[in-house]
Amino acid sequence: VSVVCVILIAVLWGGGLGMLLPGMKVLIAPEGLHGWAWNTLTEDHLGVKLVRYKVSTDLRKKLHLPPEVIHLSDVKKDSPAAKAGIKTNDWIVGLDKVTVLAHPEDQYIPADALTRTIGLDKADTQLSLLIFNQETDEFRSVTVTLGPVKTSSRILGEIASRIPEPTSYKDRFPILLWLLIIIAAMTILRNGLRFIQEYLVQTAVLQSMMDLRCENYNVALRLPVIFYAASGTTDTMSRFVQDTAELGRAQNTLFGKTLVEPAKAVASIVMALCFSWQLTLIAMVGGPIVYVLIRKFGKVMKRSSRRALESWSDMLGVLEETLTGIRVVKAYTMEAAERKRFFRVNRQLYKQQRRIARINSATSPTVEALGMVAGGAAAGGAGYLVFNGMMDSDTFIAWMACLAAMFDPMRKLSKVATRFQRGDAAAERIFELNRREREKRLPGAPQLPKHSKCIEFRNVDFTYPGTTTPALRDINLTITAGQTIAIVGPNGCGKTTMVSLLPRLLDTTRGEVFIDGCDIASHSLRSLRQQISVVTQETIIFNSSIAENISYGLRRPSHEQVLDAARQAYVDDFVSAMPDGYDTIVGQRGATLSGGQRQRIAIARAILRDPAILIFDEALSQIDPHSEQLISKAMKDFVRNRTTLMIAHRFSSIINADAIVVMDDGAILDVGKHADLLQRCNLYQHLYKTQFANSE
Repeated sequence: VSVVCVILIAVLWGGGLGMLLPGMKVLIAPEGLHGWAWNTLTEDHLGVKLVRYKVSTDLRKKLHLPPEVIHLSDVKKDSPAAKAGIKTNDWIVGLDKVTVLAHPEDQYIPADALTRTIGLDKADTQLSLLIFNQETDEFRSVTVTLGPVKTSSRILGEIASRIPEPTSYKDRFPILLWLLIIIAAMTILRNGLRFIQEYLVQTAVLQSMMDLRCENYNVALRLPVIFYAASGTTDTMSRFVQDTAELGRAQNTLFGKTLVEPAKAVASIVMALCFSWQLTLIAMVGGPIVYVLIRKFGKVMKRSSRRALESWSDMLGVLEETLTGIRVVKAYTMEAAERKRFFRVNRQLYKQQRRIARINSATSPTVEALGMVAGGAAAGGAGYLVFNGMMDSDTFIAWMACLAAMFDPMRKLSKVATRFQRGDAAAERIFELNRREREKRLPGAPQLPKHSKCIEFRNVDFTYPGTTTPALRDINLTITAGQTIAIVGPNGCGKTTMVSLLPRLLDTTRGEVFIDGCDIASHSLRSLRQQISVVTQETIIFNSSIAENISYGLRRPSHEQVLDAARQAYVDDFVSAMPDGYDTIVGQRGATLSGGQRQRIAIARAILRDPAILIFDEALSQIDPHSEQLISKAMKDFVRNRTTLMIAHRFSSIINADAIVVMDDGAILDVGKHADLLQRCNLYQHLYKTQFANSE
């Protein structure tokens, strides 16, 4: 529909320009609208270019010529006039053997009556014309067979014959008024179509951006955790916000100006070609130069736009870090340092945006200057034709108007090219996200049976992308179903990395992880993760109600199930004091809750899931000792008959474990009970003295 509107807009735009010439004829030309119609028909019949010429008084007296004659400024080759022997610069002064006049003895006919007589005759009619040769000052009689006329000329003649011909210059006003009414109606209709076209385009672009954001969000959810660990989240967020907005603006330009303006330019060119194709081609000589310049500007614009979008990402990263860590910033009086850091990335963004502004500012004036030079050259040629009687002044004015109308869309389109390059840079960054390696999901992979036997890490190595040192080396560990395994070791020894392999948040570099003898890499990822609950040290709470946070990951659990899980995790103790209870909205990242309250909600979430495998990554770190005792008691009942992997730095978290895994430098040093490890493992003895003894 938008494209159809564009075509109609172009037609109406060209039609409006086409109405300029009739307007000029009515306002300026001595012959008026009707005389123009008769002249046009006469030119077609004879194959000539004629100009009405006022004869000087002396020449009139000397040769007894009429006040106005028809000057033939150009006689086309093989035209009816040329075949009859009429030459360029001859004058037609009347009809020989006149039969249409009240006084047949007078051979001289006024030019308007003469052109009407010729114009209204049909093709193949023979007329005897009285010709005057300027060079020899001789008259001669010529018989010419009229040729066919163009369809446009015939239509013009039909219109003129149906309009009352004015008898004086003042009587032309009603014709001008009707022309203005027609132009106004065309303008109103064109702008109505323009509204429809722009609205449809913007709606389509908004919908496409919405779909693109949804598609990329789906991609973002399926990217591996390692991607966010390496590149952070702000760059991805910037692609969703700033890059998508930039692409949307480019698409609006593409389907808006890039459809409408070229269509208007084409319509203007067509009308200008109708008036003078030679002069119009001269005016378009600057086109190739403009194309080369815009192409160069576009390449620079694309590079600058990409850097600017990356600077946007950097600025968002600094902003997010500062605002989320505002308590630490204030507590450590780092406002000045953070301000400098933000100002630095903001200045970098400003530099890139200034470069973009420089290119944008240079494009339009450059194109306009080249257009004016080319247009000026063509206008000079047109002036020569006017002064030599080869073009009417009113046709010249209408042609110049078409030329101006042609250059205006081209000037606007010069900025379109740079806008495209900005959109292209944004599109590349957006679709880069699509090309990122997704989590490995085998199509049609079998469902993983519910865990009931054992978990086995077999010869597992893992190395983070971009590093050469393995985070895990030759991990071999078997865990029987229902066991609680505590994993201890110094910071950075690979504890979290190892447990992240189980739900396939990370995939092994070498080796396999088995659940009940099934390789988890060859089974459905969804069926694997549905059996696992994870409670991390960094508690993730969403901006929704407490009940929704507890039931996260489950479809429509009953209110009683939510309450039961909340009571087991002692969430009910603090929720009961809230006015909205479990419907209380906790704010972004659970901002209205304390660290301990957030941790209890996360544990309640894990309890409600009723998993076969539990992973606790320092899950009790933010809970006060009293709550820890209560939760530990609840957890003791809950973990029964469930396989539990627990990363802990506190003695109370590991004392009841069935086995303790001691890790160091990415490898397992020892596995055993607390008492046995105190006897034989030096690292465990050191950890106990430095970490666990105080908590005990």
